[in-house]
Amino acid sequence: MKLITSKDNSFIKSVLKLKTKKGRQKTGEFILDGYRIVMHAIENNIELTAIIMTEEFSKAHEVEFANKIITSESIMKTLVETESPQGIIAIAKIKELPIKNGPVLFLDQIQDPGNLGTLIRTAEAAGFGGVMLRKGCTDPYSQKSIRSSMGSIVSIPIITGLETDDLLKLDYKIYGAALEGGKPYKKVSYPSESVLIIGNEAGGIAKEVLDIVHERVYIPMKGDVESLNASIAGGILMFEIAACLS
Repeated sequence: MKLITSKDNSFIKSVLKLKTKKGRQKTGEFILDGYRIVMHAIENNIELTAIIMTEEFSKAHEVEFANKIITSESIMKTLVETESPQGIIAIAKIKELPIKNGPVLFLDQIQDPGNLGTLIRTAEAAGFGGVMLRKGCTDPYSQKSIRSSMGSIVSIPIITGLETDDLLKLDYKIYGAALEGGKPYKKVSYPSESVLIIGNEAGGIAKEVLDIVHERVYIPMKGDVESLNASIAGGILMFEIAACLS
């Protein structure tokens, strides 16, 4: 166990850099905030280079961790983005795992971290084999994305920085969520080797991505509603695909 009480400590400064995308990309590490997600990462054999907790948390939880560091509540508050920190974070290694069997979610320039985390969480819940992110998507390893994923960030394969050529290598049938030229989503059959593409919140799927789609699908809506939130639409479509495969 190591005790750190100064905000000017070099290790604390290195952890603060992980709050930025640049810092995460440079080190290949990210912050996991909260007891549940830290334990979830351990259960999923995620490499943790350090576990940082407050003295109060350490006294209240009789759990032994390797690489444990104790710090003050005031320092802990600088390391996280939640208003009321639980008192424990972990530094985890970013490791992209191969896509598993089953349908895959492909995200095209999703910008909102909350939407991204929710889509990742829903993909795991629907039994998808992984999530692929096209270049231009927001960072899945930001603290807001991770919170919205409720821990799924460490338990479903996520591959970032992709383009359409990478998608074509899968040789899966590709479905795009798009109103123009699409079919109602319940009138389409989905094989296990399916890719579902969800596009940008404002602009939808980019033209160059739509060009490789085999079939467009949409969700019929009533009233004056023209569109749904990306994460809600993605959830409806993912669970329809899952239902077709069950």
